[in-house]
Amino acid sequence: MLWRFLLIGFLFGTAVSIGNYCYLQWTIKKNEKRPPDEATTAIINCYITRYFINVFALFLAFYFASDMWAIAGTGLGLVVMKNVSMVMEYRESKKHPWKKKKPSKKDSS
Repeated sequence: MLWRFLLIGFLFGTAVSIGNYCYLQWTIKKNEKRPPDEATTAIINCYITRYFINVFALFLAFYFASDMWAIAGTGLGLVVMKNVSMVMEYRESKKHPWKKKKPSKKDSS
């Protein structure tokens, strides 16, 4: 029972985390052409929404499973995309070490 609830919670948390990551990427892409102040506000609103989605996911795990291990698995699953994105960023920097991030228009003026 313990491992089953942990695995179910982990899969649920991972699904929510992937959805949150896709939502963040969509928000960033959508706001690339906007002025910096508006884009920053949109990204902040995205992070606030993601925070509430995470809390809601933990609440759903508690409400439907009522098991501590399901909640722990959900919490672990919610952290997965942070680690995956860090590894992806690291691998990308190792592939192209000579590429630097493009300076923004603000820096070049």
